[in-house]
Amino acid sequence: MLKLQLKDRRQDPVWVAEKLYSIGSAPDNHLVLPDESISPVHARLITTANKVYLKDNNSPFGCYVNEQRITQKEIQPGDVIRLGSIELEVLAPTEAANEAPALEWHLVADGGWLAGKSYAIPRDRPATIGRADVNDIVIPGSHLSRRHAQVQVQGDQLLVEDLDSVSGTYVNEQLASRTPARSGDRLRIDVYSFRIVGPEHAARPKSTFTPLANLKPLARVKPDVHTPKRWKTRPTSPGNREEPKPHQRQELWLWVVLIVTAILLIGGLYWI
Repeated sequence: MLKLQLKDRRQDPVWVAEKLYSIGSAPDNHLVLPDESISPVHARLITTANKVYLKDNNSPFGCYVNEQRITQKEIQPGDVIRLGSIELEVLAPTEAANEAPALEWHLVADGGWLAGKSYAIPRDRPATIGRADVNDIVIPGSHLSRRHAQVQVQGDQLLVEDLDSVSGTYVNEQLASRTPARSGDRLRIDVYSFRIVGPEHAARPKSTFTPLANLKPLARVKPDVHTPKRWKTRPTSPGNREEPKPHQRQELWLWVVLIVTAILLIGGLYWI
């Protein structure tokens, strides 16, 4: 996911959580920009294969990425988008404008009317989620329990605990009671779905790459020339028949000699 920050800082950064994210002046867009240079549906952000593309929706005033007009282009952190006269900066998920990388955990809504909304999770105490105003994260959903769930940072994990809610709490669609979760996992309470976003160091999995210098060459196995080969093909295959053993060869020659001798004796008697 990416963050978009209006360059004039008129509002807080917004998360791009939907795979199809609309931007325009109409009130039903994900990001509403009420400006005369912005069309009702000015542009869309399309997420596919972990890449985000900005697509112009045939707007009269156009879409620009780093001051180059585009019809569709991949965007990355550090790019500047201009829609009409409105400029936006593309931020990494763990960055905010003019700040160091974020150290907080967040729940980022990725569906429904909450899409893109971010909720910070304190590191020093548990945070409760529910529909009552006494919670740290208040979601006014009629199907949520008053105190639905609790999340707490524990090292490089987030402990998710269900607070005896009616509809349950789920981590990656598995029913949770006291379940550890990592950055990138999905939290669902009733119909509300969130992406868990941790600090930058927690979001990056440990590399399993082994440096080339540490790799050991495979040992070569020398063929055993003293061991006779055992053929795997059928005995009737040409060149792969089983050869008779030495004593079998002696018996075979003996029978040949006896047969030849008998033939010669019979032939001599005949001529006599």
